[in-house]
Amino acid sequence: MDAYLIVLRIFHILAGVFWVGASVFFFLFVEPTAKALGPQAGPFMGHMTQKRKLPAVIVSAAGVTVVAGLLLYWQVSGGLDQAWLKSGPGIGFTIGALSAIGAFVLGLVVIRPNVERMGALAGEIQASGGPPNPAQAAELQRLDTRLKSVGRINIALLTVAVLLMAIARYL
Repeated sequence: MDAYLIVLRIFHILAGVFWVGASVFFFLFVEPTAKALGPQAGPFMGHMTQKRKLPAVIVSAAGVTVVAGLLLYWQVSGGLDQAWLKSGPGIGFTIGALSAIGAFVLGLVVIRPNVERMGALAGEIQASGGPPNPAQAAELQRLDTRLKSVGRINIALLTVAVLLMAIARYL
Protein backbone atom coordinates (compact mmCIF):
# COMPACT_ATOMS: atom_id res chain seq x y z
CA MET A 1 0.00 0.00 0.00
CA ASP A 2 1.41 3.37 -1.02
CA ALA A 3 0.03 6.03 1.32
CA TYR A 4 1.42 8.84 -0.86
CA LEU A 5 -0.57 7.69 -3.91
CA ILE A 6 -3.70 7.09 -1.83
CA VAL A 7 -3.58 10.59 -0.36
CA LEU A 8 -2.92 12.13 -3.79
CA ARG A 9 -5.84 10.22 -5.31
CA ILE A 10 -8.15 11.30 -2.48
CA PHE A 11 -7.23 14.98 -2.97
CA HIS A 12 -7.38 14.64 -6.77
CA ILE A 13 -10.77 12.95 -6.82
CA LEU A 14 -12.51 14.99 -4.11
CA ALA A 15 -11.28 18.34 -5.42
CA GLY A 16 -12.05 17.26 -8.99
CA VAL A 17 -15.59 16.21 -8.11
CA PHE A 18 -16.18 19.60 -6.50
CA TRP A 19 -14.58 21.49 -9.40
CA VAL A 20 -16.53 19.73 -12.13
CA GLY A 21 -19.79 19.66 -10.16
CA ALA A 22 -19.59 23.34 -9.24
CA SER A 23 -18.72 24.29 -12.82
CA VAL A 24 -21.60 22.33 -14.30
CA PHE A 25 -23.99 23.65 -11.66
CA PHE A 26 -22.89 27.24 -12.26
CA PHE A 27 -23.02 27.16 -16.07
CA LEU A 28 -26.15 25.04 -16.47
CA PHE A 29 -28.26 26.35 -13.59
CA VAL A 30 -27.00 29.47 -11.79
CA GLU A 31 -25.93 31.55 -14.79
CA PRO A 32 -29.13 30.98 -16.85
CA THR A 33 -31.31 31.57 -13.78
CA ALA A 34 -29.47 34.80 -12.97
CA LYS A 35 -29.92 35.95 -16.55
CA ALA A 36 -33.65 35.14 -16.46
CA LEU A 37 -34.07 37.06 -13.20
CA GLY A 38 -32.31 40.14 -14.55
CA PRO A 39 -31.64 42.84 -11.96
CA GLN A 40 -33.30 40.72 -9.25
CA ALA A 41 -30.35 38.33 -9.46
CA GLY A 42 -27.93 41.09 -8.45
CA PRO A 43 -28.00 40.53 -4.70
CA PHE A 44 -27.61 36.77 -5.10
CA MET A 45 -24.77 36.98 -7.62
CA GLY A 46 -23.05 39.70 -5.60
CA HIS A 47 -23.26 37.65 -2.41
CA MET A 48 -22.13 34.45 -4.11
CA THR A 49 -19.12 36.03 -5.81
CA GLN A 50 -18.10 38.78 -3.39
CA LYS A 51 -19.02 37.36 0.04
CA ARG A 52 -18.89 33.60 -0.46
CA LYS A 53 -15.98 33.87 -2.94
CA LEU A 54 -17.32 31.05 -5.13
CA PRO A 55 -15.01 31.79 -8.10
CA ALA A 56 -11.94 31.64 -5.83
CA VAL A 57 -13.16 28.43 -4.19
CA ILE A 58 -13.72 26.76 -7.56
CA VAL A 59 -10.30 27.88 -8.83
CA SER A 60 -8.68 26.60 -5.62
CA ALA A 61 -10.34 23.20 -6.03
CA ALA A 62 -9.22 23.16 -9.65
CA GLY A 63 -5.66 23.99 -8.58
CA VAL A 64 -5.61 21.16 -6.03
CA THR A 65 -7.00 18.81 -8.69
CA VAL A 66 -4.37 19.77 -11.25
CA VAL A 67 -1.40 19.69 -8.84
CA ALA A 68 -2.42 16.33 -7.34
CA GLY A 69 -3.10 15.05 -10.87
CA LEU A 70 0.32 16.10 -12.11
CA LEU A 71 1.99 14.40 -9.15
CA LEU A 72 -0.03 11.24 -9.82
CA TYR A 73 0.81 11.45 -13.52
CA TRP A 74 4.51 11.65 -12.72
CA GLN A 75 4.28 8.62 -10.44
CA VAL A 76 2.12 6.48 -12.73
CA SER A 77 4.14 7.36 -15.84
CA GLY A 78 7.38 6.29 -14.18
CA GLY A 79 8.79 9.80 -14.51
CA LEU A 80 7.42 10.33 -18.03
CA ASP A 81 8.61 6.97 -19.40
CA GLN A 82 8.24 7.13 -23.19
CA ALA A 83 6.85 3.61 -23.50
CA TRP A 84 4.09 4.40 -20.99
CA LEU A 85 3.33 7.76 -22.63
CA LYS A 86 2.77 5.98 -25.98
CA SER A 87 0.56 3.28 -24.44
CA GLY A 88 -3.24 3.42 -24.46
CA PRO A 89 -3.43 4.46 -20.79
CA GLY A 90 -0.61 6.96 -21.30
CA ILE A 91 -2.37 8.60 -24.23
CA GLY A 92 -5.71 8.59 -22.39
CA PHE A 93 -4.29 10.12 -19.21
CA THR A 94 -2.27 12.65 -21.22
CA ILE A 95 -5.26 13.90 -23.22
CA GLY A 96 -7.38 13.95 -20.04
CA ALA A 97 -4.69 15.88 -18.18
CA LEU A 98 -4.27 18.40 -20.98
CA SER A 99 -8.04 18.90 -21.11
CA ALA A 100 -8.17 19.53 -17.35
CA ILE A 101 -5.21 21.91 -17.49
CA GLY A 102 -6.88 23.77 -20.37
CA ALA A 103 -10.09 24.08 -18.34
CA PHE A 104 -8.08 25.28 -15.33
CA VAL A 105 -6.29 27.97 -17.32
CA LEU A 106 -9.56 29.06 -18.94
CA GLY A 107 -11.18 29.26 -15.50
CA LEU A 108 -8.31 31.20 -13.99
CA VAL A 109 -7.73 33.64 -16.86
CA VAL A 110 -11.21 34.16 -18.32
CA ILE A 111 -14.06 32.75 -16.22
CA ARG A 112 -13.07 33.85 -12.73
CA PRO A 113 -12.38 37.52 -13.62
CA ASN A 114 -15.61 37.75 -15.61
CA VAL A 115 -17.74 36.15 -12.87
CA GLU A 116 -16.13 38.40 -10.25
CA ARG A 117 -16.77 41.47 -12.43
CA MET A 118 -20.38 40.39 -12.89
CA GLY A 119 -20.76 40.08 -9.12
CA ALA A 120 -19.16 43.45 -8.49
CA LEU A 121 -21.35 45.05 -11.13
CA ALA A 122 -24.43 43.47 -9.56
CA GLY A 123 -23.37 44.97 -6.23
CA GLU A 124 -22.96 48.41 -7.82
CA ILE A 125 -26.42 48.18 -9.38
CA GLN A 126 -27.95 47.08 -6.08
CA ALA A 127 -26.22 49.90 -4.22
CA SER A 128 -27.60 52.46 -6.67
CA GLY A 129 -31.12 51.36 -5.75
CA GLY A 130 -32.38 51.38 -9.31
CA PRO A 131 -32.14 49.49 -12.54
CA PRO A 132 -28.80 49.27 -14.32
CA ASN A 133 -27.82 52.30 -16.36
CA PRO A 134 -27.20 51.71 -20.09
CA ALA A 135 -23.44 51.21 -19.61
CA GLN A 136 -24.00 48.69 -16.82
CA ALA A 137 -26.65 46.84 -18.81
CA ALA A 138 -24.32 46.65 -21.82
CA GLU A 139 -21.46 45.35 -19.68
CA LEU A 140 -23.70 42.74 -18.07
CA GLN A 141 -24.77 41.57 -21.52
CA ARG A 142 -21.16 41.41 -22.71
CA LEU A 143 -20.10 39.45 -19.62
CA ASP A 144 -23.04 37.08 -19.96
CA THR A 145 -22.30 36.38 -23.62
CA ARG A 146 -18.64 35.75 -22.93
CA LEU A 147 -19.33 33.51 -19.93
CA LYS A 148 -21.87 31.48 -21.87
CA SER A 149 -19.46 30.71 -24.72
CA VAL A 150 -16.42 30.14 -22.52
CA GLY A 151 -18.51 28.10 -20.09
CA ARG A 152 -19.47 25.69 -22.86
CA ILE A 153 -15.83 25.20 -23.77
CA ASN A 154 -14.93 24.71 -20.12
CA ILE A 155 -17.65 22.10 -19.58
CA ALA A 156 -16.54 20.28 -22.74
CA LEU A 157 -12.91 20.21 -21.57
CA LEU A 158 -13.92 19.00 -18.10
CA THR A 159 -16.13 16.30 -19.61
CA VAL A 160 -13.26 15.03 -21.75
CA ALA A 161 -10.96 15.07 -18.70
CA VAL A 162 -13.42 13.18 -16.48
CA LEU A 163 -14.24 10.57 -19.12
CA LEU A 164 -10.61 9.91 -20.00
CA MET A 165 -9.54 9.78 -16.35
CA ALA A 166 -12.28 7.22 -15.75
CA ILE A 167 -11.38 4.92 -18.67
CA ALA A 168 -7.69 5.57 -19.44
CA ARG A 169 -6.36 2.59 -17.51
CA TYR A 170 -8.52 0.30 -19.70
CA LEU A 171 -7.30 1.65 -23.05
